[in-house]
Amino acid sequence: MYLEQIIESLSFHLHNVAYLRFDQDSDYEDIISPFTRIYLITEGCGSLIIGNNRIALEAGQLYLIPSFTSCSYHFLEGLAHYYIHFSMDQPNGLNVYNLFSITNHLVACKLDYQILNRIVQINPDLQLPHHHPRVYQTKPWMNKKVEYQTAAQHLETLGIMKQLFSRFLAIGKNYPVANMLKYNIQPILLHIRNHLEQNITVEELACIACFSKDHFSRVFKTITGLAPCDYIISKRIERAQFLLLTTDLSHSQIIERTGFRSASYFSRIFKKQTSISPAQYRLQRG
Repeated sequence: MYLEQIIESLSFHLHNVAYLRFDQDSDYEDIISPFTRIYLITEGCGSLIIGNNRIALEAGQLYLIPSFTSCSYHFLEGLAHYYIHFSMDQPNGLNVYNLFSITNHLVACKLDYQILNRIVQINPDLQLPHHHPRVYQTKPWMNKKVEYQTAAQHLETLGIMKQLFSRFLAIGKNYPVANMLKYNIQPILLHIRNHLEQNITVEELACIACFSKDHFSRVFKTITGLAPCDYIISKRIERAQFLLLTTDLSHSQIIERTGFRSASYFSRIFKKQTSISPAQYRLQRG
């Protein structure tokens, strides 16, 4: 059973949307974006690699790539598609991709074509300024906020984004997130997110949850799939990725804002999690 309050707290923010046709073969390797991306292929074909999975891009199919997911594209000449880039925020610190099972592709229906065409019509100037992700993911374009002309345009855009994203929630495969409410884990996740730059201990989190350290660690891992220390590290790396992609902060400033103890420790953990160094990450991602 899904949790209504979690879904209601989810905020959607549009970044880019348009219709595009490729006039030549195009390859984009090892792309990581802080945005969630949805594609509807209308003509042509290609391929998409997410992790170790190779997925064929075919006309009449919808595809979703979650934020901060490494992927590679191969678009053949003549491929045409709608694309939409957006981000999602939850004030309680939860991650929607940790709460629900997501499918990466599915067969598009007539309504998918209609609502994607509609969101392009009401947001006509949000096409990407460049086709290559390593170019369009540069700072001026990444941080530009969409300015809606009317409340109706804003409300309709939000509705379409939510409707499109809902198509990828696997039916009957929601994770048992009721335990998050039962054990009052949301304040813990929010505390972690808001204090990443500080030293966060398991003892501190257990105290907030009113559990013993061992009991808290067991409950936390059952709910999130990670031990508290591993979860904190994952969130620090995720924030570091975002800052490397979207700001000009120095590595020392990013280390300070993400709570890593030293530059060497930060580089070692970052490379362990992403397979490349922070410097290579920033260079290869724009």
